[in-house]
Amino acid sequence: RDLRMSRGLGDVYKRQGVKKIAIMDRLLANGYLNTNSIIFIDEIESALHPKAVCQFLDMMDSIANQMGLQIFITSHSYFVIKKLRLIAMKKEHTVSCISLNKGQEAQVCDLYHEMPDNSIIDTSIQLYEQEIEEVF
Repeated sequence: RDLRMSRGLGDVYKRQGVKKIAIMDRLLANGYLNTNSIIFIDEIESALHPKAVCQFLDMMDSIANQMGLQIFITSHSYFVIKKLRLIAMKKEHTVSCISLNKGQEAQVCDLYHEMPDNSIIDTSIQLYEQEIEEVF
């Protein structure tokens, strides 16, 4: 019984990830988006495979540039921040990143020029350093 429940929950989570893409598709298809539109996506990486998140970010960048939209994305994922940095570097345009840490002032950086100084990046670096120590 527990196995069936966990499979069912997995399906729900997968559908939530695909739902983000489907909603975006529907908004575009119905002409609901224009240059005055602002899109908010909470935890873009949740319930999506990392490859799908990267493709979705590429799609969002393309739509934003073509239509002049503003897009705000929340994330706790290193690879989302890294992908946005790669998009900024490739397109040579500003992608602002605002880091919020409890009890601290918000930090703003331009991903075209640098990665943010925050706990997501710090933890990723620590994990990389641990791996290097284990291997060598």
